[in-house]
Amino acid sequence: MDFKNKEVLFNIIAEGYLDSNYNRHHPYLINLLKEKGINFSQSNHPEFSSFWSSDNENRYPLVTNCYCKASNELLNLKYGKNFIKNIERKADSLYVLSRIDTPFEYPFGVDDYCLIYPKAGDFLEQKIQIQKDFFSSFVFPKNFIQSNEKRDFRAKTKFTINRDNSTSNISVKIEFKNSKNEQFNNFLIDQITEFVKHANWQAAVSNGIKVNTNFEIIFHN
Repeated sequence: MDFKNKEVLFNIIAEGYLDSNYNRHHPYLINLLKEKGINFSQSNHPEFSSFWSSDNENRYPLVTNCYCKASNELLNLKYGKNFIKNIERKADSLYVLSRIDTPFEYPFGVDDYCLIYPKAGDFLEQKIQIQKDFFSSFVFPKNFIQSNEKRDFRAKTKFTINRDNSTSNISVKIEFKNSKNEQFNNFLIDQITEFVKHANWQAAVSNGIKVNTNFEIIFHN
């Protein structure tokens, strides 16, 4: 009856962990739906409480989200298969394009398991492979004091991977275990900067669109 009187799209919120960007496209989704004369509602319907009651006597648990699913299925039936999925994807693309020059903070906001260092071959192995590649050619400067426990320096490194795969805004801050090694601060910064500039980075994607991303890694021996 609601669908006959006024079309309503209920965005079904998945159970479990939701990152802070799960609803980032909603303002654009609302506008796209308005163009078709469809109202958008997220949490005003009674079903989003623990139980839904139609007559104040019978109470139904909300395990199935049947109202939301039925509403979306009717929209798909009227406007074509995958209407809900496609219009949400379009809305999210509009969101990404609206902030195309503003970097995302990797890995948040980009596609799941998005690789920015393809040589690693695996999302979870990226920082390990980056460290291996850096130290494969790194040589400590003469007279650098090394300890048996290692961790002689800690270089907090931040930079932006741009949409064209280049890097910019490189920042390196180094802490030394032995203060006598501070004389090599610039040497290490130069080595890390050169590595970052010439590594084979790949632009991250968000909803399939190449975006700028800020990346952070800590180099330590």
